[in-house]
This record gives sequence, C-alpha cells and structure tokens, in this order.
Amino acid sequence: MKIKNLLLCICFFFISNNSFADSPLTSTPFYKGYLDIAIIKNAAKSNGTITEQQLEYLTETKNPIAIKLALINSLGWNTKGKTNASEYSSYLFEKQPQLNYKNFINKASAEELICYAYLKAMDDYFNVKSASVFATIAMRKAPNSYSIHLIGTLIHIQGVKAKNWCAIYTKMNQVRTNKKLKSDFKPNSVATIFSYADVYKEYCK
Repeated sequence: MKIKNLLLCICFFFISNNSFADSPLTSTPFYKGYLDIAIIKNAAKSNGTITEQQLEYLTETKNPIAIKLALINSLGWNTKGKTNASEYSSYLFEKQPQLNYKNFINKASAEELICYAYLKAMDDYFNVKSASVFATIAMRKAPNSYSIHLIGTLIHIQGVKAKNWCAIYTKMNQVRTNKKLKSDFKPNSVATIFSYADVYKEYCK
C-alpha cells in the first residue's frame, strides 16, 4: 500500500510539473520588467484579487495598454480560480453604461476586450476557450498593436497539446516577426515571454 501511494505521489508530481511547464499563461511573469511602476509593484505584492484602484487604471483609456497587461500579469493566477474578469466587466459597465454583456464583444474597444480576455484566462487558465474568442476579436480590432497581439497569442497557445508543441514557438514567432505590429512593450518583458516560447523550437521538425 505504501509503495502504491508513493507511486501515485510521484505521478502527481510529474503531472503537476508538466502542466505548469507547458502553460504559457503561468510561465511568463513579464510584469517584472514593469516593477518600476507603483501600481504594478503594489499589485505584485497583493493576493491577486483585483482592487478598485487597479480597475480604475485598467478602464482609464489614457493609460498604456502594455502597462495594463503587465498589471494583469502581476495579479497572477490561482489553481482554485479567480473572478477578476467579472469584477472588471462590472466596473467597466458602470463606467460606460452604453456597454453591457450582450453587446460587449462587438462594441468594446480592442484594449477593453484584451484586458477582459487576459483577466478571464488568468482566472481559469485550465479553460481559455471563451478568453480566446475575446482575444481574437481584440486582435482583429487592433491589427497593428504589438501588445494586444502578443498577449492574445499567449492566450491562444495556452493548453496546446504535446504533439503540437511546435505551435507554441511558431505562433509566438509570427508575432515577433510581424513588421506591421508597432512595438510598445519593454524589451526585457518581451524577452521573458520569448525565452519561454523559444524552448519549443526544438519540437519543430
């Protein structure tokens, strides 16, 4: 019985490690490149639950999208799940009454959509189907935004199966080589993301 339990523990250990190692959303702490910004520095020290101050920052149109996404990244993830996305949408709808759950995906701006998509993906990184839909629309609405395409693609490659690990590299590399995208991300934060994605180049034959 002891041997059986030991084997189960070992199996669980490897499964857990593999799931984290092959999870783009949980393996790219690019917010560290933005720790010189107070709101991100404070968020990184929190328990990951979004605050009203952070919601105000995310919904203020004049704030740079790269910093907004770094803020979301700094809030991290939780295996038990979070509700930051719903907190964000509720706050946004109060601030902009013309938006609601029915028209959000069509009428929201690209930045609002990618913030919601990224929050939703980080809330439950085991299931990003819905987040991917919002990310796709955001990318279509902002064809030249490096930040939006970088994080949108990061959401898309979450959960790629082992037999398709090459796609992690190729899809991220498409963002890196897309000359139509206007870079607005800190270089060291970009490096954090691609240092993860580039590991998967070896799976491309």
